This record gives sequence, structure tokens and C-alpha cells, in this order.
Amino acid sequence: MILLTTAVVLLAVVVAVHLLFTFALVSRIRELQQHGGAPARNPHLPKPGTVVRPFSVTDTDGAAITEADLDGPVHVGFFQVGCGPCRMLSDALVSAPPAARFVSIVQGDPQEPDATARLVAKVGALGRVALIDVDDPVLTAFEVVAFPTLLHTHGGVVTASGTRLDDFADAAGAPVKVA
Repeated sequence: MILLTTAVVLLAVVVAVHLLFTFALVSRIRELQQHGGAPARNPHLPKPGTVVRPFSVTDTDGAAITEADLDGPVHVGFFQVGCGPCRMLSDALVSAPPAARFVSIVQGDPQEPDATARLVAKVGALGRVALIDVDDPVLTAFEVVAFPTLLHTHGGVVTASGTRLDDFADAAGAPVKVA
């Protein structure tokens, strides 16, 4: 009799756990259906429609880059020295460069001048590069709070944002991963 009672209790526990997993799965499916099947948007990225505020940085050639330079379709990439995801994104961009103009904003590391120089040289193959310090006002102008950030702008307005090339599959003129 004890064996039968133990088996029934064990079966009840297994059924209860299975039921909880089923409810969690149904809840997640409903959540995805409400968002059109797309994953939730990263809250740390500038939203499409964000107007880039006035800024001025100096590129590695000594020329100024301002919001006026964002007059047409321009990609802007924000990278940080020592950031693994930044390295992967910059590698992907260099292997499949976007068609539109590209501006790289690199947050350097004074403790790692060689690593900073390597990153600046790598993204320099994409277009203009500006080297900035921590908390540079250009980060506020674009509302960038995390690295890497890749933006597609047109006429000074963010039209797409992401952290991977795949995030730009639907943005006209944005970088698209080439297989």
C-alpha cells in the first residue's frame, strides 16, 4: 500500500510540474503573438525616429564631423576598445561593408594604446573614424548607452538601430549580412 501511495504522489508531482511548464509555454507563445513574433526591442538602443542632436567630433584626419554630415543615408557605428561584441561586429562590417557612407565612433582606452590603434585602423577601412573619451557628448547626441551600437541614419534621423548586422535586414540601404 505504501508503494502505491508513493507512486501516486510521485505521479501527481510530475503532472503538476508538467502543467506549470505548459502554462509557461502558452504564456510565452501569447507574448510572441502580441509582438508579431519578433523579440522585444532592446531598450538600450536609440529608437527609430530619434533626431540626432547637435554634436561635433574630430576625425582621425583632423576634420570635424557634425550632425550636418548626416545629410543622406549614413551608417554610424559605436565601438569600444576591449569589447568582444564590438570586435565581432567590426569584423562582420569589414568583411561585408555597407554601401552607404560609414562613420565609426571609437571609445579608446588610454591604458591600451595599441589596441585602440588596431581598432581605429580596422574600422577606418569603412570610412571616417572619430576617437572619443568616456562620456563624450557625441554619445548623448545619438542617445548611445551601450557598445556596440550600429545606427542607420538618414537626414539626421535614426531609421534603424541594432547591435548585429541581422538587425538591419529590413532597413533600406542598411548593412545586410552577406552569406
